[in-house]
Order: sequence, then C-alpha cells, then structure tokens
Amino acid sequence: MSAERPSYLNAVRSFDWNQVRESLGWGEGDAVSLGHSIVDRHADMNRTALIVVSRDGTDQKFSYRDLSEASNRFANALRRLGVGPGDRVAGLMPRGAEVIIAIIAALKVGAIYVPVFTGFGPDAVDYRLKHCGARVLVTHHDVLGQVPPGTVARLIIAGRSDAALPDGAISFDAAMANESRDFVAVRRNREEPTALIYTSGSTGQPKGGAIAVNFLAAIWPYIIYGLDLRRDDVLWPTGDPGWGYGFICYLGALAAGATVISVQQNPTAELCLSVLERYGVTNLATTPTLLRSLMTLDDAVLRAPALRLHAISSCGEPLNAKVVETFRRVWNLTPMDHFGATEYALPIGNYNALDMDVKAGSMGLPSPGYTMAVVDEEGRELAAGETGFIGKKANPDCRYWLCYWNDAEATRALVKHGWIVTGDLGRRDSDGYFWFEGRADDMIKSAGYRIGPFEVESALLKHPAVAEAAVIGKADALRGQIVKSFVVLRQGYAGSDALSDELVSMVKNSVGRHQYPREIEYVDALPKTETGKIQRFALRQRG
Repeated sequence: MSAERPSYLNAVRSFDWNQVRESLGWGEGDAVSLGHSIVDRHADMNRTALIVVSRDGTDQKFSYRDLSEASNRFANALRRLGVGPGDRVAGLMPRGAEVIIAIIAALKVGAIYVPVFTGFGPDAVDYRLKHCGARVLVTHHDVLGQVPPGTVARLIIAGRSDAALPDGAISFDAAMANESRDFVAVRRNREEPTALIYTSGSTGQPKGGAIAVNFLAAIWPYIIYGLDLRRDDVLWPTGDPGWGYGFICYLGALAAGATVISVQQNPTAELCLSVLERYGVTNLATTPTLLRSLMTLDDAVLRAPALRLHAISSCGEPLNAKVVETFRRVWNLTPMDHFGATEYALPIGNYNALDMDVKAGSMGLPSPGYTMAVVDEEGRELAAGETGFIGKKANPDCRYWLCYWNDAEATRALVKHGWIVTGDLGRRDSDGYFWFEGRADDMIKSAGYRIGPFEVESALLKHPAVAEAAVIGKADALRGQIVKSFVVLRQGYAGSDALSDELVSMVKNSVGRHQYPREIEYVDALPKTETGKIQRFALRQRG
C-alpha cells in the first residue's frame, strides 16, 4: 500500500455527489448533455482521445476534437433520418472508431442507445432489436450476416466502402459526408433512459436494462477510485463496448479526458504484452480470463516488456488468490477485483486509488457514495458471516438502472424494501468486505461473459434429435466456468461426436460463439421438481 493514497475511510467520509456532478460540468439542474460531458468539453484539449489498433497491427488516432466533430456529423445524419429523443438506436459493431462515434451521436440526439454484442447470432440479435423497437441499427459489413432481414426500419453500415449495400441501407461514411460538424446536443433529464443493456436471462428471454442519463455520475466513483483513472492515462479496456463493462470503461475514460485504446483483435497473452508496451498503456481494465491467460507465460516473458502500468482492474467474475499473487510477484501490481451488474453499476470493489487492504478472493468494499448490504428476502440486513442477497440501497444520486424495458413485473420484483436485489448471493466479513457466494439463479460466468442457460437451451432444442436440454456452468481453470449441456435425445437418435459437433455449431450460429457448450453429456432424463422444473443444482453436483 502507498502512504500517498487517501485512505478508504477518508474517501467514504468526504465523498460528495455534488462534487461529482460538478466534475462532469452538470451544474445544479437536472437536464444535462452527455455528449458534451463525454467529448465536447475536451475538444480544445490537445490530447488523443482514441487509438484504434486494427487487426493487421496498424493504428489510427483520433483527438477529442475529431470525435466531437465526427459525432456531430453522425448526430445530424440520425436527425435527418427522423431519430429524436427516446428513439432506440442499436449498435451491432466491432471495436473501432465507428462504434464510439455512433454511441456519442445517439446520446447527442437524445436517443436511447442499445449495444448489441457482435458475438450474438441472428436469433439473439433479432430478439433484442425487436424487443427494444430499434428505429435504426448501426452495424458493420463484417457482421452483416448476423442481422436478420427486415428487423429494423433503417440500416446504417460501416466498413468496406466498395461493398454492395442491401436495399434501403445507408453507408456510414456517406451518411456523414455532407453533414455539418456543428450540432446542438439535446439535454435530457438525469432520470430519463439513455441506454438499454440486455442481461442474459436464466429463466426466460434476456431483459433490457434501462440505464439512466445519470449513469455517468453513478460510475464516476468507479472511474476515479476503482480504476484510478487520470487525465494523462492511457487506458486499455479489453472488453467490448457491446457489453456493460466495456460501455462504462470507454465512455467513462473519455469523460475523464484520458486516452483510450481500442484493439480490434481479441487479445492473446502475447498480443496483450505487445499492446501494453507499444502504446505505453498505464491503466488496464480487463477480465480474469485474460489475466489467467497471461499467467500461462513464463515469469521471464512477463517481465521482459518495459511497461508503464500503474493500475490493473478486473471485472466479470471473482479473481482467485493465485491471480493476485502472480501479478504482485512479476509486475509489483495488485489486480483489483470489481463487482458490477446491469442493475447496480459497479458498487463494490477494491480501489486502485485508495489505501486499503486487499483480501485476495474478496469482492472488496462498497464504493464511496454507495450503501450496500447483505439482506434476506424481507430486506433485513444480515450479520457478518451470514449468506444472503447482495443489495444496493436505492438512491437517486447513484441512479444507474431505471427499470426493465417493457417488463413492469420484473422491475417490481427487483426492488425489495428499498434494496435493489438481483439474485447475487454473498456474505460480509467482520471487516466489512464482501465475498461472492454464487447466483440465486443459474447464471453462468464464462471468460467474463454472463451467459443465461435459457438461450443456449432454446438453441439446442431446435435440433430434431433433442428432446430436452439443460445447461449449467462447470468450473474451469482458465475461463472460470464453461457451458456444459445435458441432453436428452428423441427416440431413434444416439449420442455421438458427430451429433455433438452439430449441436455446438447450431448454438454458435444461433445465439453466439461465446455461448456454445464445451461439454455435452447425453442422459436418459433430467432431474426435475414435482412441478416439472429442472433441478440444475443436481446437475451441477454431477459436474
């Protein structure tokens, strides 16, 4: 620990939400411009905002003025298409400049941005676009095959300028070409929705989490304390902006005036070391999977690059003690574990900017400005050592999540006696540290992805050989968990490697390449309750 860092307790005692809003340039009113807060206010600063590293290793740099003017042009293009406040603009985009421009432009016109992960297959994409009622989809030629025809009214496509466009589609570059670089951004109330981030459902279809305009204030303690992000930082968020953590890190870093690295290729351990050294990355926001991948390299290889890192952050699943110990040894840095959810933001963690003890394996302590507890079904706080639901006290100052889109029943069920409770189970020790105990539902966390069994099971059931299917998470040294499927076959079919390959391919093509079962076990029957519900806990016991 460093004596130069403020103590955790002092940060909690001195924390003031008014100062957060001041830092974002919001003033005292409730109507704010997110586009101004994220890029426009930094436009006169002589600093690189974004570096995009392409798959061939070349890079392209964008200043804050570049992003401000480009997002203004795209905002004008969206407005020309009739997009206004409250309309949904979806983005199915690979990492790069275009997705950042599209997000900021959507915020500037007052639209609700809907990130869609490029790993999803056509069925998953189709469901999300139809459920949110997207008016426009911004996508890329490389993933155009994942977009079912007729899903949205207007299609804007980035990428290869020489490629033919579907009927009625618009080229991303052409849409911006003749538009003004000036735009008066729409101001929206902090209690209005500005994004829809879909959760993976464990017992039903994914839910659209409506994220408030206030989200930028809600994540600010994480940006400042968790990441320890400084204006002169070069941040590399390895996640995809199509997922919540990537979305937060990219926009939060830009709002802080830092430089963000966007690497289009999925990073291997070797690529990771190369990017860290080549671009002088000072702040790494990643997943346990990439950290565990780096651990497969020899200590000498890890120590070879000349690194400038001062902070490592991890989110997606708990870090085990071995990961923490490894990077303390080879880089003299402690990877800081953070806990978050679509409905919470990032309310618990270990903080790079604060002087605090880090207990390897612990979720950490509540963020300054947040009130967290372990509660029972009635919303009563439990004593240290007791396992219950991790709850966040509802508070307009740290409002992040508003509701589930078009699902009032699920929204009501989430708030219990003033606590937002998602079903994450945990306990709190005598020092106030939180420890994750698992999910009350059956969510699978694999390589930083949250995977709901329902979508995978639904894809498996499309195969004519499959009568029933159940999906669980199985412990895995590299990924945390892998998807394992138990399959009951229809009469006349027999399990085989060839059939397993067919099922894997079906899942990859239908819902996403990150969701496919890495293990398939054929069984005669699935364990069920008297009411017919699958007992996944019994399957987990079997492994």
